[in-house]
Amino acid sequence: MRTDSIVRQPRGVGVLVLVFVLAGLTSLSSGCLARRSIVVDDLLEPLAPPRPWLPAPADLAAARLARAALVANSVDETDDGATLDDGAPAAVEKALGELEKVGLPDDQENLRLLAIDLRNATLDDPIRDREASRKLRQRHDPDPRLRGRLDDLIAADPLAQANRREFDGWHRLWARTFNTVSEPLGSSIITGFVLAPYQLANSVIHYLADFSNDEPLSLTDRQALALRRDFLRAHPDTESTAILEKKIERDSIRLVETLALRRTRSAEAALDADESGLALHHAKAARTLLARYPEENRRLQKRAARLEDRARRMRTSETRRRLRSLEASPGRDESRAAETRMSRALLVLPPGSDELEAEISRYERAVGKPGQGRSEFLRALSQHEVGFDSPAIDRLTRLASRNPANEPMARHARALVENDWQNPYGAFERLERSAVRRELAWRLAGEWVRRTRYPNLPTPIAYLVDAPTIAITILLAPLRALTAPWTGAPDFRRAPALAAYRYLARFPDGVHQRELVEWLFDYESDRERWGRALRLADLMPRFDPEERRKLVEKTAEARLARIDGLDRRDNRASLLQGIAREFPDSEKGREAGLRARAEREDASPQHIRITRSFLIENPKVAGREGIGLNPRLLNGDPGDGELHPDGVLLRGGRVLEVLLIADGSDDEDPPEARQRKISKTRLARIAASLDDVVRRNGMIDTGARHRPDASRDVYLERANLGLTEDVDARPTAESGFVYRSLRERYGIVRGRDSILPFDLVFRGSLGDFTLGAFPRWRPPRETPDAFLYR
Repeated sequence: MRTDSIVRQPRGVGVLVLVFVLAGLTSLSSGCLARRSIVVDDLLEPLAPPRPWLPAPADLAAARLARAALVANSVDETDDGATLDDGAPAAVEKALGELEKVGLPDDQENLRLLAIDLRNATLDDPIRDREASRKLRQRHDPDPRLRGRLDDLIAADPLAQANRREFDGWHRLWARTFNTVSEPLGSSIITGFVLAPYQLANSVIHYLADFSNDEPLSLTDRQALALRRDFLRAHPDTESTAILEKKIERDSIRLVETLALRRTRSAEAALDADESGLALHHAKAARTLLARYPEENRRLQKRAARLEDRARRMRTSETRRRLRSLEASPGRDESRAAETRMSRALLVLPPGSDELEAEISRYERAVGKPGQGRSEFLRALSQHEVGFDSPAIDRLTRLASRNPANEPMARHARALVENDWQNPYGAFERLERSAVRRELAWRLAGEWVRRTRYPNLPTPIAYLVDAPTIAITILLAPLRALTAPWTGAPDFRRAPALAAYRYLARFPDGVHQRELVEWLFDYESDRERWGRALRLADLMPRFDPEERRKLVEKTAEARLARIDGLDRRDNRASLLQGIAREFPDSEKGREAGLRARAEREDASPQHIRITRSFLIENPKVAGREGIGLNPRLLNGDPGDGELHPDGVLLRGGRVLEVLLIADGSDDEDPPEARQRKISKTRLARIAASLDDVVRRNGMIDTGARHRPDASRDVYLERANLGLTEDVDARPTAESGFVYRSLRERYGIVRGRDSILPFDLVFRGSLGDFTLGAFPRWRPPRETPDAFLYR
């Protein structure tokens, strides 16, 4: 042995080596216990082979019932195609009887209920179908999915819906009446009901005045009328036909009155705005509507006739004045040659030239005093054509100030001076003064300077009703001025800003260019439109470079904030690339470039995400009937790997991306992505399980329904059919839908309506120094289709 040749080490060194060895073993063992991501091969469980299934007698009977129901309306007129007294096909009744004779076990009770519901669906009359469904719903306690379908079918009764809409109108009236009394009484608690009589009287006055805003046929009554018409059109011979016809006739007259009243008010507004043609159109339309029931609405017919006559007379007067304006009187014989020579010079000579000025002077001498106005007008146009807009407007302004009776060109000059396009700077000054006046009035009286709450009442009465509120609004003007930076205000300077931009577009080197650029810069900066402010800053000489750098950062940041609101990846990429190219030296520009690169790397035909919370809430999607995720990914133990809260991604085609919590990270950190190309069978199961779960949850709970997404539905349908090999890479075909759980969508506690018909409101007012609590009755909510009947 060669032990002799080994140099012996001191004992202390051996102990040190032993310590290092033990430390290494300890570190290795601790590394084995550290959290690790699950390996790729363990992400998905293998697909379970289909289990052999032998149909039971009940299954065969159910299949025969389904076949009989499917062909019930397509068989020949034989014994099999006969129907019973209640409208059910005889073949369906026979198949249902055979199913009930089989004898179903207790765990298949829902099969019998589904069979009865299928039999009801084959009835040839929707009324009988609803009656049978109502009996089925009352006699049994069906599955939640069937119960939801029955409830929807029963609720789809047009007559019941019409009665409900009519009741909603009365309910809304009761809510208004109740709140009219309860609100002033409850608000005067702190004053010991000293102000209660005044507040109650004021509330009652507003309650009565509010009826002026109501229409003869309310929105809910219009819904009821449409439902009854549809029912009577589909079922003309029922026991309720006579009653329905009377109600439809009554509401049709009120509907005509409502539509004609709208037209009449529009005609009155058009006449006030000197729009005679529009007023005549609305008045004719109102009379056409009222002609359907000539014996009804006599007062409204007279009102519409008066408006039509007034609009027609105004229209005739306007036409007469227009024709008079086109008339031309022959000039003097001695001035015709000078006018001809002047016309030829205007066509041949360039504007602003000395030759044209000489011709204008020669024309002025030839015509004399009657031609001075024309000479001034021609000089102004010549100056305007060569870019001297300010001297031209000044000359036209002096000409417009003359008496039109003595100077025919005065009205032409006034038309140019008052034209917003021909004189944009004058329009800017005029609109700026108007904006200051309107803003001051709004600061003092708020929205009352625009309109009253009751536009259908005479204006003096409407303002008299609101007089106490207007007075309080004026008294609280200083307080509103202090809170204005946080509460916001209308943009009163939008009109002068448009006029200023128009001036810069027409006269980029005009006299007032710098003044308007500085004004626009302050305006856009106050509105935090940093992109426009940056463009205006580039037009300002000697602008502070440091201030411009800040504007660049703010502009890029504002554009980046729009990225999250864009659904299509091509729009996001285009905007990010534009920011990176336009602001390459800014921090936000570099961030946009990095995000554009990440967007390109993360691009895929689809981006349908299923969160971890949704998978936990719906284990059918996560299990072998759906994705087939390894159960260890959802057990909450980070030691064997855990799914990230973002869940999994369907990338398009047959690509599935599983998002895991990375080593040493938590739920808040970015996930670690693992992609797998799955089989057509697994993808079809995922699509089928998602569709089944979403439909089932939506039938049980309406709050669990998801918003529609056409691109998502197309992809999942193609996945069901195994047609995802041909990938549709168009950005418009991409879906970014996210399947979230109810807790993610609504929070820990979902807000629900109280079982009480009213809300308890605590309110204080600085206007009348009141503090109190009162019940406020909740009016019925509008139906989703209410906008169709406005």
